[in-house]
Amino acid sequence: MPPVPSDPAAVRQMFAEYPAGVAAICADVDGRAVGMVVTSLTVGASFDPPCALVSIQRESQTWVSLKTAPRIGVSVLSENNTEAVRRLASRSGDRFDGSVLGRTADGAVFISGARLWLECRVLSAIPTGDHVVVVLEVVGASAHRSARPLVYHTGSTVALPSSA
Repeated sequence: MPPVPSDPAAVRQMFAEYPAGVAAICADVDGRAVGMVVTSLTVGASFDPPCALVSIQRESQTWVSLKTAPRIGVSVLSENNTEAVRRLASRSGDRFDGSVLGRTADGAVFISGARLWLECRVLSAIPTGDHVVVVLEVVGASAHRSARPLVYHTGSTVALPSSA
């Protein structure tokens, strides 16, 4: 077997071969919505208490803001959110332009039309290489089961077929 590439871009391309769900992690920070798109979300890391994991680049300025929020909203994005994915992944412009947002009293922010919404609090953040693995405790949840979830694979997003 060949060795793992040493170039970060080649490693990213290699990992893109693994299909992954697409989620937004967002919160209200100092009166404004802050968020990003992630493909590293893992749910069911623990059932008691219910926990999820997400891996975030250490240099992320968005994470610097998000980690200060008392609650973070996780929106597992659906076919309804293809434009929101593009905006949330952008490093410029209004990441929330055109997205209808829901908010909790504790500051979690959610993207309308998502498949699943999780209200979370940060339990821990573990430095791992050039990323931080964040453990999120789920304190609230809601689902829109008729929405087809998005999957990221080889550089693009596609909706999974309907289960109906």
